[in-house]
Amino acid sequence: MVSFKKGILRIDGNKENTARWIYELTFVINTITLFAFNDVKFIGTLTGIVMLAAAMLLWLGRKNSRVVIPYNTAWYVAFTVFSAISCLWSMFIDTHIASYFLRMVVIIASITSVSIYVDTAEDLERLIKLFILSMTIIVFMEFAVTPSDEWTSGVMGSHFSGANQNSVAFLVFCAELMAFYEFYSRGRKRYVFLIILFVVFVILSGSRKALFAAVAGPLMFVFFSVYKRNYLFHIILIAALAALIVFIIMNDVNAYNSIGKRFESMLEFWFEDRSHKVDNSLYMRSYYIQLAQEMFGESPVFGKGMGNFARIIDEVYELQGVYSHNNFWQILSELGIVGFFIYYSMYAFIIIKLIRNALIHKSRISLLFLTFMILLVVLETGFVTYNSKMPHIVIAIAYTATYVGDADGRKYSYIENHTEG
Repeated sequence: MVSFKKGILRIDGNKENTARWIYELTFVINTITLFAFNDVKFIGTLTGIVMLAAAMLLWLGRKNSRVVIPYNTAWYVAFTVFSAISCLWSMFIDTHIASYFLRMVVIIASITSVSIYVDTAEDLERLIKLFILSMTIIVFMEFAVTPSDEWTSGVMGSHFSGANQNSVAFLVFCAELMAFYEFYSRGRKRYVFLIILFVVFVILSGSRKALFAAVAGPLMFVFFSVYKRNYLFHIILIAALAALIVFIIMNDVNAYNSIGKRFESMLEFWFEDRSHKVDNSLYMRSYYIQLAQEMFGESPVFGKGMGNFARIIDEVYELQGVYSHNNFWQILSELGIVGFFIYYSMYAFIIIKLIRNALIHKSRISLLFLTFMILLVVLETGFVTYNSKMPHIVIAIAYTATYVGDADGRKYSYIENHTEG
């Protein structure tokens, strides 16, 4: 209950519930303002701090609290400290490099709050729904602010956010995979409408990587769901639906203009003519990756320093705002083998734990995020995520599945056995 008396605003009631409500509201605001780093910088920083404060209050209100400092927080701190130390041998140190460090600090606050908030499988389910809600709001806002005659131009996702549509489409794919989990594993049929909405949005975004994930994600999830009845039928059905999506994209004029022709040019670039005449964007991306490989060859152990790929490209090649379009080579070029090992050691930890929970304990939540992590590793061959806020929040949500997924799996097994009895 909220009251205002004698000039003092009071919030009465259960402190844990109040902290939870504040956290969830801030989480949605933080997620909707995806790219606040770029346009409204204080929002990303402020909401990250509020999320951490609310999560700490929630933790203090719990009995038998799990931990104060989550393992993935320690991992991010180690990576950020090494990134900061890399400035000692960096060629360039300026405000641009400082912004990288600020991003990592905000990322640490955000992912720590997620790990503290999620204490049970029910908490994780709640966060999944909040993420789906946030992406649904973003999708509707994009449709609202994008002129209807530009819906099929292949840039859906860049109007409301003001950022690259590929990044927005990737996060919408994450929501689509979560919605598919709710539909397929939890039996909530209403989520099928959100799945369709998210897939349509990804198609209109023109993002080849996000569309690949949007099609491959549900197919992989069904393939891994060996415990489901009618397993073979479900695989055939989802594969047929995936083929139908591809067929529509290549035959519908609007879908073809949005993304179909980009797929054709990509195939031609890969298998016929690797020249800029076929697909200039792919040609330039392969060129940036080649430059990152050359930088790594020059400094293989410690790299060129955090954020220095873009600065070197800017100063030497006079190309502004460039990144390597490959997370692996971006990290290797900037932080070398040492930074690469620190960064991807957490990926390995999460994936191994999720495999155990998903395959041994039949945890459906773990299976969801195992699918996500595998696809993330594949997609990172085509874009950079290591210093981007929102992908790391989803990775943090995946991390929480490593310690609540076991309980979820045991609960599922009990329900199945009880039902059969």
